Amino acid sequence: MKHKSIFSLRYKQIFVLILGTAISLFMCFLVQTFGNLAIEKKYLNETAEMKRLVTYQKSLQNYINKKHISIKNVRDISKWVKSQQYVYLIIYDDDEIIYESGYWDDKYSAYEFTQAADESSTSDGENIEDEIGRITFSDGTYYVSIMDSSELRWYDIVTYGSLGVFFLFLFSILILYNRRIIARIMQLSKEVSLIEKGDLEQPIFHKGNDEISLLAENADNMRSSIIARHKSEKEAWEANSELITSMSHDIRTPLTSIIGYLEILDSKNYRSEEQFDKYIKSCKAKSIQLKDLSDKLFQYFLVFGKEKILMQMESFDVRILFQQLISEHVFDLSNLGFNVSQTFEEQPCTITADIQYLKRLFDNLFSNVTKYADTSGQIIVAGYIEGNNLVISILNDIRKDSAILESTNIGLKTCQKIVEQMNGTFEIKKDHSHFEVRTVFPVKRIREE
Repeated sequence: MKHKSIFSLRYKQIFVLILGTAISLFMCFLVQTFGNLAIEKKYLNETAEMKRLVTYQKSLQNYINKKHISIKNVRDISKWVKSQQYVYLIIYDDDEIIYESGYWDDKYSAYEFTQAADESSTSDGENIEDEIGRITFSDGTYYVSIMDSSELRWYDIVTYGSLGVFFLFLFSILILYNRRIIARIMQLSKEVSLIEKGDLEQPIFHKGNDEISLLAENADNMRSSIIARHKSEKEAWEANSELITSMSHDIRTPLTSIIGYLEILDSKNYRSEEQFDKYIKSCKAKSIQLKDLSDKLFQYFLVFGKEKILMQMESFDVRILFQQLISEHVFDLSNLGFNVSQTFEEQPCTITADIQYLKRLFDNLFSNVTKYADTSGQIIVAGYIEGNNLVISILNDIRKDSAILESTNIGLKTCQKIVEQMNGTFEIKKDHSHFEVRTVFPVKRIREE
């Protein structure tokens, strides 16, 4: 999972935060740049500034005329300056400054009336100095220089606006990302709730490598496990029902026959010794049939009963043990008319196993061969050492009419459970004409002196 850590939600969130910050800074820069250009073009051009300065001069002149202010009345002059907020006023008589006050900033953009007057002229050729740059007080006329810094207010507005755009884009990106995360969580919650309601067919969507995707993948695996378990339980229930039904009928039939034969024998109602022997043989055959049914019942409970089989594990010489177990069954198959080929690689090694369950294992395997193998084909039984494992393979041709024979595969499931309990593996290979069973057991080699 280390290679997936870079795709975790924590790192994704950091990446989104960095990306969102970069995009927001870019938008902030655009707003700041275009805002400043608009201020310089619309507010700081010469015509607009001159218009504002003339407006300030008229406002000051009207204020002085209304209050009959003299040049010595500094307090009233300062009141007007403060009311204008962004104005810096200088009053002088010739070269002597007699009043100076107002808003000051090193970056102000202002025009002095005296400078503007020197550079401009009216339409009839008169100097603007005759029209602007002079203020008449109650005690005389004086030159004034008005400096305007009101563009700073608009720069502040643009700055605050660009900051607003920055936070707007940043919050929008983060909200959209979190909304996507929440949507994925809500979708996962909805799909899990369907499982809770019993709808196991709806798959859980999972894509990506972050924690939510991992959670969705685990939930989907859980759904698959539940389906597999339900399927297994259904198969077990069906097998149980089938077994109970067949057992109740199969056991009753031979048991009824045995009871009937025994009653005849007990009452001595047989007519001859031949009839007596016939009844005895029939009782024996029915008893064997009951034994087979009891074995089948044992196999069923072995497969579907408790998970672990209690075994008495002991060490055995492989050459002696398997030669005895397999040779006996090969001999029986030959007597039944099967063409059996047997090869067994003799190497000194030991196996740890339960001898009783091992015997039952090969009883089931060769019983399966007897039922389903084609007598006209060849049965190949091979045993060999592969690494530290003993491999025993039983290969046979499948009977043409095997499809119509009833089989619950309980015997093979029993074999698989026995082999796995002995720390081995059980494999089945089957096609349309051949059937092979491979049992693999771990062995320990013996050093020959």
